[in-house]
Amino acid sequence: MPTRTLVLSLGNSTLNAGVFAGSRLVRRFQAPIAEAARPGGIERLLKARVRGRVDRAALSSVVPSLTGRLVRAVTRACGVEPRVLSADGAHGLRIGYRKPGQLGADRLAAALGARAGFRGENVVVVDFGTATTVTALSRGGVLLGGAILPGLGLWAGMLAERTALLPRIEMRLPRGALGRSTREGMRSGIFHGHAGAVRELVAKVGKAAFRDAAATVVGTGGHSAAFRRENLFKVHEPDLVLRGLLAYADAADDRR
Repeated sequence: MPTRTLVLSLGNSTLNAGVFAGSRLVRRFQAPIAEAARPGGIERLLKARVRGRVDRAALSSVVPSLTGRLVRAVTRACGVEPRVLSADGAHGLRIGYRKPGQLGADRLAAALGARAGFRGENVVVVDFGTATTVTALSRGGVLLGGAILPGLGLWAGMLAERTALLPRIEMRLPRGALGRSTREGMRSGIFHGHAGAVRELVAKVGKAAFRDAAATVVGTGGHSAAFRRENLFKVHEPDLVLRGLLAYADAADDRR
């Protein structure tokens, strides 16, 4: 009977979670961070969405104020205490940051997923979340660094908040680059501007990390599907962070 692993990634706007049976992702669910932050919210979510037994759990969090609550909720709802991924813990990668403890757990989880799925390759991970991050991982398992910029949704919010006349818009894919209204122009600028920024960063980060050596560019994160036709990444793996947490759980068991 395959081991059932619950994995959870607590981001700035969303809690993403899944259940693996062995290496197969059999259940995937998410909730807004506001729901997760309510008293008992995480526990109710887990009881409603996690079906069947849980043998072990692993999580990453970029919201320190909610990490402990998440650990306790998983323990109560599922009967297992989750392993918490952190940059200064035992995860099997070397981190090229000057201060490794500053690396976000979500980026570390994505890098672990990239190593598991693209072993022996240089990888550039582009994670389109609340922030968009570009992370270089060498074939030798060294997370070399990368870049961080505001995510797609933040661009729209900043334009509305920092200008007198531009409206707050719902971000949708633009019909084309040539906007014929203020809203169309904003959507075009936000989407194509973000794509251009990511394209430049991937090229610059890849060059700095690997010189002229080949690297596989992997796209992940909540907004990644919107950019699938923009040739920003070679492989689209929306569950990369969840798979990285599975790899972390596997490695932790191997060390026992």
